[in-house]
Amino acid sequence: MLDFLLIIVIVVAGFQIKHLFASSIDTSDSKTLSYLWMYHLLFGLIYWFYISFVSGGDALHYYLMAKEQSLAEVVLLFILRGSGTAGMFMFTFLPAKIFTFLTVSLLYTLVGYIGMVFFYVLTINNIKFNSRIFGIKIFPLIFFLPNFHFWSAGLGKDTICFFCIGLFFYAMQKPRKHYLKIFIALGLSYIVRPHITIFLVGSFGVAFMLSASLKFYQKALFAGFFLIIFVVLFSKFMSFVNLDSFDSDSIQSFSETKTKNLSRSTTGSSVDISSYPYPFKVLTFLYRPFFFDINNILAVIASFENLVLLILSIKFISCNPLKLWRKATYFYKGVFIFFLIGALTFPLILGNLGIMLRQKNMFLPAFFFICLWAFSYKQEQYLLKQK
Repeated sequence: MLDFLLIIVIVVAGFQIKHLFASSIDTSDSKTLSYLWMYHLLFGLIYWFYISFVSGGDALHYYLMAKEQSLAEVVLLFILRGSGTAGMFMFTFLPAKIFTFLTVSLLYTLVGYIGMVFFYVLTINNIKFNSRIFGIKIFPLIFFLPNFHFWSAGLGKDTICFFCIGLFFYAMQKPRKHYLKIFIALGLSYIVRPHITIFLVGSFGVAFMLSASLKFYQKALFAGFFLIIFVVLFSKFMSFVNLDSFDSDSIQSFSETKTKNLSRSTTGSSVDISSYPYPFKVLTFLYRPFFFDINNILAVIASFENLVLLILSIKFISCNPLKLWRKATYFYKGVFIFFLIGALTFPLILGNLGIMLRQKNMFLPAFFFICLWAFSYKQEQYLLKQK
């Protein structure tokens, strides 16, 4: 009975979340967000079914361990191991004690959708012109890419990080007004994936220092704030990835070890990238699996999505990114740096296409934003020249 009631609450809440952003959305956006929630909810159910009856996985492990352990055991494990899996036990502990795996999974589905709404509203607030490719409006169509939802609709670290990144980006539009949201996003992301926290802090810290619109004391204040957080988190990040130093030999050794471990797969999605030149590793992370990698229906879907990403990338490069950078706001620069860090760092340690899809999903909103902003800016400049 409790499960049924919570599922009803989750479904209703998903439809009502959009009203928190009533000042930013119109009737058309409201309708689109309702469709987006139904679409996301469908993927939440698909993810639950896939984990429960097909593959198993971390999500079921988080649930069962949280259900079986006592509060003292969960807290002790978090104290001893810190961020990561132990953090997931903390998040899942109370719901797992009360509700079934389906209900807890749908609770995470709602969390992922809220992150999606943050990205949606962020786009509306910052993108003036809705560009087209092959005559088709890009927004909001790109928000319906299947993998974009699949990896943010289930019980797991990916969903929490997706929510945290969306909340952080939304808050950084007006950081002084939304400072509490910033701390919540950084705190929650640190509990499950500290490296994402340091990516967020580092990217916007650099963006503040590069911003031409801020006065010197403002740059110093914000940069100092982010520098302190960065320094505190850096040692944690080094421990997290088990690096004793940040010299080239340590990084190379770590990269080779992680790639070897993550290349093992029982699903046929493994790809050994250890011998690839670094640029090919980056391209593999961004655009594979592609059509020549197809071995199941999931790979087919992912290949079409990566074709979309490739087309967007080509159009973005044609917009002269260096020139756009000089004209861009600090917010655009922060989002761009965040995407760049992910695109350049993760190829060093990932060798499994399934893991690549999951990890890349956290950076797709940033990629979509910088593309849409670039296309909109170019269109705006074109119209100004016509006057």
